[in-house]
Amino acid sequence: MSIGKAMYNDEHEAPNGASIVPSQRRKGSGAKKGNYKPVRAYGVTESMSMGSLLQQIWVRLRPALASLRYRWHGTVQQKNLVKLAVLAGFGYFVLYSDKGFFSESSNNGIEGASIFETDSDAPKARKTKYKSTNDAAPVSASELFKQEANAYIEQYASVARKEHSEYGIPASISLAQGLIESRAGTSKLAKSNNNHFGMKCFSRHCKKGHCSNFTDDTHKDFFRKYTNPMDSWRDHSRMLSKGRYARLKRFGNNYREWAYGLKSIGYATDRTYAEKLIGVIERYDLHQYDR
Repeated sequence: MSIGKAMYNDEHEAPNGASIVPSQRRKGSGAKKGNYKPVRAYGVTESMSMGSLLQQIWVRLRPALASLRYRWHGTVQQKNLVKLAVLAGFGYFVLYSDKGFFSESSNNGIEGASIFETDSDAPKARKTKYKSTNDAAPVSASELFKQEANAYIEQYASVARKEHSEYGIPASISLAQGLIESRAGTSKLAKSNNNHFGMKCFSRHCKKGHCSNFTDDTHKDFFRKYTNPMDSWRDHSRMLSKGRYARLKRFGNNYREWAYGLKSIGYATDRTYAEKLIGVIERYDLHQYDR
């Protein structure tokens, strides 16, 4: 059926294919029921092209669309549209950005690793416990690796007991100082200078090879060099058994008094030096070697 014929009722057919609608019956006229007058319906003809038809449809729909647009602007204000745009941008940033809120700048040393990645997906990086960049600075018990600390204790426990019997220095104190000063024998100072106790050189006329420069409190700090670690242990015991440190012997094997005494006398500039010594002694039960 053509477009023009689609507009007729079921009982009549348009003559010559013209579009017609039923005419109104006039009063007093002799028009019979079913008499129709050909009339053009909405400007639509059978021979009208598709483009013209679409144009006619657009003309009829345009007022309705204008009314709908007016209603939309009347209910949704501009600030609401701005809010929607901001929320949409934020959602995209959170879900798809590599540096969004659901990523970490550092995850086990891996930059930009997302918290949603599993351990199997992320490459492994060696952890470091040392917070200080100063290799000569003493560390706390929590910064020591347990395996390295136990190996150091096993290696030097007998040495600490020997120094205790000869010089009266508690083995727990010597072991604790060796652990935190040399980082269980792994620091650069311990490896290159065999210096396990941070022993400094204050001489202005020392021989070549007697000491070397390491930045500690200042960039001009010089630390003693030893032939082997045993010389470092012996030099440490001799220093604590005389001079201003000799007064600490009155504390016997009380490692807490020794720790605070060393700090107050000025063995180290670290404000938490005593607490670090006590923490290491109690974590690794070093006081057992004082018996």
